[in-house]
Amino acid sequence: MQRSRRQRRKGGERPPGAGSAQRAHAGAVCCRACCHLAWAWLLTVGAACAQTPPVTAEESNREYAIKAAYIYNFGRYVQWPPESFQADQSPFVIGVLGSDPFGALLDEIVESKKIEGRPITARRFASIAEYKPCHILFVAASANPKEKAAALKMAQGSQVLLVGEDPGFAEQGATINFFIEQNKIRFEINTEAAKREQLKISSKLLSLAKIIGGN
Repeated sequence: MQRSRRQRRKGGERPPGAGSAQRAHAGAVCCRACCHLAWAWLLTVGAACAQTPPVTAEESNREYAIKAAYIYNFGRYVQWPPESFQADQSPFVIGVLGSDPFGALLDEIVESKKIEGRPITARRFASIAEYKPCHILFVAASANPKEKAAALKMAQGSQVLLVGEDPGFAEQGATINFFIEQNKIRFEINTEAAKREQLKISSKLLSLAKIIGGN
């Protein structure tokens, strides 16, 4: 009986490093689930994720976790012209202009993900002078007005999906803009800007957005 118990204990022992491997696996599963749920929420007709305007660091982190997931999924539901990529395996580039509100959140979401079979790269630009071509450029609220104006000017005809989070940014020429409505994060789409940049936006995305500049 004692031998049998020892054998069971021995059989139940974890190999060295098993705990770390399990935690890493759990983290990966959590990240995949987060992306899946964020998009599932987005596809709920009429609204995106419920979100109270941030008043604490934790709430701000939650807001930008949601926005980072949206930005990744924008890349999946918008089609870019072939000439916006230098080669078949050129990366899909997501840029952030201004003080980065995402931290590692954006990197965690795009890590090991692909858009249309392409690897994804996240880049940060302190100013528009540092800008290098991107497919999506998120203009943070922290960017100063001159940088925002420069980004709007730069985006014209550059086939970039310009995304912001300031009131009126879509009306000024950005393609997508986040806003808070009834404690929910929503987004508006400037269809004229999308057409100008030769971007084809999925009807699923359009059906959930507030449309700016279209009929």
